[in-house]
Amino acid sequence: MAKKRFAYIRVSDKDQNEARQVETMKKEGIEERDVFIEKMSGKNFERPKYQLLKQLVREGDEIVFDSITRMGRSMNETLKEYEWFVENGVELKFIKEPMINTSNEQDDIIKQAIQRVILTVLAAFAEKERLDIKIRQAEGIEAAKAKGKHLGRPKAVITPEFELAYKQWNNNEITAVEAMKKANVSKTTFYRLVKQLKENSSEKSEGSSIRGSD
Repeated sequence: MAKKRFAYIRVSDKDQNEARQVETMKKEGIEERDVFIEKMSGKNFERPKYQLLKQLVREGDEIVFDSITRMGRSMNETLKEYEWFVENGVELKFIKEPMINTSNEQDDIIKQAIQRVILTVLAAFAEKERLDIKIRQAEGIEAAKAKGKHLGRPKAVITPEFELAYKQWNNNEITAVEAMKKANVSKTTFYRLVKQLKENSSEKSEGSSIRGSD
């Protein structure tokens, strides 16, 4: 059976772009249908596309990675996965780290031992980099909180446009959809602000009743 070549591409989250890795695999001559793309963290190997690829590869096939970091960012788990492919006769090619590429024809024990040492070091650096990124993110969040910065989505506020749209909707002059368009807010935001407006009105009414009884 002819050797089949696959490519595995991974980026950490949905906001990252895999285009550069895709172009790299095209230059490798790998067909688009044989390129597996995943947008998930490399902290473990419970990734659907990766697991599917493991089921598809056969002895003599080859998987191409842009880097060992694309394979995974957990040192121990990455070493286990690497060995699994070697034991099952699947060749691995790392474009940025050719010194750890495998080959079924390789029988130099010393060379294999050196590869494992280099692989261990690279995998350790990959894991450390992931941990460093998490630390920097956590520090950035804490620094922003300390400065009083609001993180996440901007808080929706009741604008004059919203109040007018709400009044018309509450008086059955327009539909909820029309009110959302007039206020330029989403459905979720619209009803959240409606609830907020009603609560504000209720608090004002209770305040007036208390003052009246005094």
